[in-house]
Amino acid sequence: MSLAPRTALRAARIATPLRSAIAVRAAHTFAVPTSPRTLAPRRPQIQFKMASSTASLTTAAEVKAGSPVPSVSIRIGDMNSTIDFAGLKGKNVIVTVPGAFTPTCHSQVPGYIELYEQFKGKGVNEIYIVSVNDLFVVNAWKKDLLSQAGLEPNESVKFAGDDKGELTHALGIVLDATGGLGNLRSKRSVIVIEDGKVVSIKVEPDSGKSTVTQADDLIKTL
Repeated sequence: MSLAPRTALRAARIATPLRSAIAVRAAHTFAVPTSPRTLAPRRPQIQFKMASSTASLTTAAEVKAGSPVPSVSIRIGDMNSTIDFAGLKGKNVIVTVPGAFTPTCHSQVPGYIELYEQFKGKGVNEIYIVSVNDLFVVNAWKKDLLSQAGLEPNESVKFAGDDKGELTHALGIVLDATGGLGNLRSKRSVIVIEDGKVVSIKVEPDSGKSTVTQADDLIKTL
């Protein structure tokens, strides 16, 4: 047999598996799934988050005089300490504000610091300022306001952080502040509680202003 046929036969034997290997590799390389069904698992999660945000604005009813104080623990003092207002004895005042260091809140709270001893004289055990902020921000705000009044941290009103907004939701005073503060906050309100019950609640119609929640107005009603 001449060399030419042998060479052609050998080339054919090599080419056949080589073509098969290339075909298999091409199938694995270029067969990329293009079906939109691969994105489907993500869609319910996004829709759920949107529904959750909407529900938090609408599902909780605002507490009224005579309502039980919701049993929710929020941070106070340090990261290892919490307070549940439902368990407090005697008369106490809860002042909820949209955010620490915001202009209206920063000008409203000093009134409660200034009249703190007069509130005590009216039978109020304690005054609590509550904002939807993490405790580090809350404590920095407390230090700033009390130092301006020449007071030590434990000499006046208490500050607590409803960092997850759980108390705010339970009280039914959620404020949609996503346009200005970036997330859900608390409406501006003042709530008098006694032995686990709401005695009175005043909520500002416009949480950017403080009209019915001023300290000097509240103390006249006690």
